[in-house]
Amino acid sequence: MPKLHVRRHEVIQPLDQSYRLIPLTQGQNAIVDAADFEWLSQWNWYAHWSPGTKTFYAVRNKSPNMHQLILGCGTDDDIDHKNNDTLDNRRNNLRKCTHGQNAANTKRRTKWGYKGVVFYPTARKHKWSARIVKDGKHIHLGMFLTVEEAAKAYDAAAKIYHGEFAQTNFPEHY
Repeated sequence: MPKLHVRRHEVIQPLDQSYRLIPLTQGQNAIVDAADFEWLSQWNWYAHWSPGTKTFYAVRNKSPNMHQLILGCGTDDDIDHKNNDTLDNRRNNLRKCTHGQNAANTKRRTKWGYKGVVFYPTARKHKWSARIVKDGKHIHLGMFLTVEEAAKAYDAAAKIYHGEFAQTNFPEHY
């Protein structure tokens, strides 16, 4: 059966020779190391939108996805994109991890703009709560007067509980 060829946009390769761009569908590009470019270019790659992460991934009709293939992993293995750019598939941006470690390195914020912070309008004085999840368990970190104090408490706990996978609210402080 012949390959179905989907038209992709033209890509101007960057001047930096250490990495290359692979065009995907939907106007997206995957970033890969120059050493992996020719090998990965043999397949037709697609941009797949993930509603769960609200990001694109480079996929093909057959598993595994690009980032799993680069690290030699199967479809059941978790891979973390260190910089949270799921189309940046350079080897120095990818690392094998557990599901919990991958979840720790997300940028998801509450509606108050900070990770790990909850507002309690019925509390008398300390209305902001900080909490973190470790190994599927919720850990209460305390109640605080301001949202910023609660966010900083989360950050301190994230560094302890999640280590190199910690995604903090104030990265410039850590």
